[in-house]
Amino acid sequence: MSTLLILGACSETTQDPNIQNCTPTDDNDPCTQDTCFDDVTTHTPLIGDQTWYQCSTDITFYVMGDTQYGGGAENKNIFHINALNAFAGTAWRSELPSSGTPVAAPLGLLIAGDLTQNGKDGRDEALGPGRDEIGEFEHDYGLDGTDGLLNMPVYEGYGNHDYDSDEPDDEFNWRFYYDENPTPSVERVVSRNTRRVGILNTASGNGGHYSWDWGNVHFVNTNLYAGDEPSQATENSQIRDPRMALSFLRDDLRQYVGDSNRPVVIYQHYGFDEFGYEDRWWTLNHKDAFLDVIRPYNVILIMHGHTHATYRYEWEGYDVINVGSPYYESYNFDGQGHFTVVRITDTSLEVSDATWNPQTEGQEPKFSGWYLHKPLQPACMPETISPCGGN
Repeated sequence: MSTLLILGACSETTQDPNIQNCTPTDDNDPCTQDTCFDDVTTHTPLIGDQTWYQCSTDITFYVMGDTQYGGGAENKNIFHINALNAFAGTAWRSELPSSGTPVAAPLGLLIAGDLTQNGKDGRDEALGPGRDEIGEFEHDYGLDGTDGLLNMPVYEGYGNHDYDSDEPDDEFNWRFYYDENPTPSVERVVSRNTRRVGILNTASGNGGHYSWDWGNVHFVNTNLYAGDEPSQATENSQIRDPRMALSFLRDDLRQYVGDSNRPVVIYQHYGFDEFGYEDRWWTLNHKDAFLDVIRPYNVILIMHGHTHATYRYEWEGYDVINVGSPYYESYNFDGQGHFTVVRITDTSLEVSDATWNPQTEGQEPKFSGWYLHKPLQPACMPETISPCGGN
């Protein structure tokens, strides 16, 4: 009787573990299926799951956090938008493989939370109309790259400052007027998802979480953080509800990534640095549960905001970026605004800090500070395939 045994690195095959009399020779190619029949090994190329692998990937995008309208310098976001709009065409820094080539036009801007300082939407207060912080964000950054001052689509999430976190003392406290719809900045992210460019999946109800594909890379925004329940550390912590983001992430990765090994990028507001490890934000149990969800997948980058500064580090073996902010008067020791520039191809991830000077109103942005490069393993792709749309 002939015996067949299969070794496949890119797909799971159930085999009888007791069959030992015909073992295929492994050619150490993750994109071939090694089969053995009558003591003869055959190596069959795999090209992945064609329901997701449609094209080759070469994408560029920007990331930032903490626009925080109502906090910091009044001109910080205008300067920041000037820099973002001007950066395409800048030569990639010399330390990275793309050195000297111009930065491609970005597919979009990811914003890792804290759109506003107080979560205000301009409703009347004791002394007249209050500040419309979320309205100012929408006016300046827009949504689709044509309806604001920014010339690219926006993929924002909400952060802790977008929640109304304190009880009012009296009618002269603006929070007194936010009993109904107390988190308008959060709700605005939810409502904008119906018009957001290229969205693949959105959370049900009021979660506001969403995902999309650029090329073969899958992106997930988990907003405040990838948890299902708020921290119980303080009263304010309990108000800052992640709205079942971890369940959304788990279900989304199962449905849209599965065992394809395609690259995944996740971003949220809270991080994994020292500040992010304070229980008033999210707890060790939250982080452990998040780790359990992402372990089976090829997560190539995790990004966050929250501290207003920028740096790169590792957490549990994952590359993490604190993406920078427009806060040039504080938090950034160099007195400049910062954002992150990312290029991903089928075989490479390149990430760098970029900066702008308030003296030039953001008109002369440049690469600066930290950078990251790592090779990527193509996920069983054909040798010849047309490029994805975009850049």
